Amino acid sequence: MEAVDVKITDERVQTLNYTVTRVVVSSDKPFNEVINAIESIVGDGKYSVFEELVAAKAPFEEVKAVLESMLGPSGFMKMAMFDLGALLSLMGKPKNVKLYLLGNPLIANQMIEQNPAVGLYVPPRLLVYDDYDGKTYIAYDKPSSMLSQFDNGFILKVSQMLDQRFQEAAVGIA
Repeated sequence: MEAVDVKITDERVQTLNYTVTRVVVSSDKPFNEVINAIESIVGDGKYSVFEELVAAKAPFEEVKAVLESMLGPSGFMKMAMFDLGALLSLMGKPKNVKLYLLGNPLIANQMIEQNPAVGLYVPPRLLVYDDYDGKTYIAYDKPSSMLSQFDNGFILKVSQMLDQRFQEAAVGIA
């Protein structure tokens, strides 16, 4: 697919092109088995808890303790999950597609302090889908490929650690 270059004549608008690397891991396991495996290694980040911490203006140590308690064995929590397949199945043939936002706010905070625009890419997304022929796929864009555009050594180092964790989790599940 070729990108269309649209010229915007407003000096306030900055356009940046960068390359993203997508990883797709295939599995012979059924979709629901892969979903259950993901759910078993990520904690459940309850947004209502985040709102309570904000409303209480909780001190950092309390915030840190609460967030750490919400992390799963992978070091991530499920920030959100969208069952895209449930809705799309209503429009034709049944589909198994789930999109996860998986993250660790403690890690995200460190990167966002370096450059707030990192918030466009964290928490990272993980897509799980099947191909109707018994194969299930786990797909994600490598955090380092998305975040390398910031040209920041600390962000790059952290994002490469995230690459490793995502790969270990995806391959371990598949």
